[in-house]
Amino acid sequence: MRADYPRGACKAILSSKLFALFFALIYAFTLANLPLMQFRDRINYLTYASGSFVILQRYLESGGWVTLFMNEPLWLLINIGLSRFLQPEDVLRVIIFLPAFIVSYLALRSNPPDAIWIALFLLIPGVLKNHIVHLRQGLAIAIFLVGWFARHRGLRVVCFLAAPFIHVGLFATLGLMALAHATKRLRFAPDLRLIAFVGVGVLLGVSLPWIGDLYPIPRQASEYDLRLISGSGLGFLFWGSIFLLMLLQPRYYLEEHAFEIGTILFYLMLYPVVAISARVFENTILLVLLAGLRLSNPNRKFFLTGVLIFAMAVWGKAVLGAGPVWLIE
Repeated sequence: MRADYPRGACKAILSSKLFALFFALIYAFTLANLPLMQFRDRINYLTYASGSFVILQRYLESGGWVTLFMNEPLWLLINIGLSRFLQPEDVLRVIIFLPAFIVSYLALRSNPPDAIWIALFLLIPGVLKNHIVHLRQGLAIAIFLVGWFARHRGLRVVCFLAAPFIHVGLFATLGLMALAHATKRLRFAPDLRLIAFVGVGVLLGVSLPWIGDLYPIPRQASEYDLRLISGSGLGFLFWGSIFLLMLLQPRYYLEEHAFEIGTILFYLMLYPVVAISARVFENTILLVLLAGLRLSNPNRKFFLTGVLIFAMAVWGKAVLGAGPVWLIE
């Protein structure tokens, strides 16, 4: 009994709300206090922090309410509100701190027994970069996850509707979530559900080159590269392996995590075609990792081993200067 006591006490501490709160505060505080101008696009974010009201007026004057509505108005309003009380640099720090805190706290509280693994997930480049590189996307993901974990239906709806007006990429995520929900309501078998996701992926892969020529929204058109891409293939191999491990699970697992599995398939389908698939997948990468913790053994052990190897490989490339750490690849 005495020998087991320290282990039990340690496990209880790691599973507690206090640990989740403490880790989330340290995680968010550390990221918010990194050198502001060390990361990509910080000048653009400072421009939003100081001039969102001017940008909002410009959208209204150039295209009216429709143009404003389609160019992430909630993101502009958040910057306008914060800029009333804070300097531009402090606005950025708040926009880094709050999403990082919300995401890390919600993730840790979602599965307390696996708090250590979740803490490691939060340091994986594909998760971490949304809080220090793509700040708008990180804020939108935080709002989306509040809705995902919320028990109150009204809060879920509000958060899901708000997220894409902070970052337009969440529209695609909500579309995939709606597809997963519809196929579950229609009682599709797992194989038919996967075919539905494949169909959506093929349709988008065929149509995106034409959408790129016709897309009427300047900001998003410049941000998302709809052309053919080439990568190292590391991300494709890793997430393809995770996808196969999940397919080996019983039917109840496939039903419960249909959305997470569908987002992996969407990414794999469009990987050789367009860069946008990686950006959409980044919205749900943490949910996919959390779903991986629910795998039964030995698949869970394979999953955790693979995550460690993948994370070390990506971080290793960055340390050696062989490639940017923030890409899913």
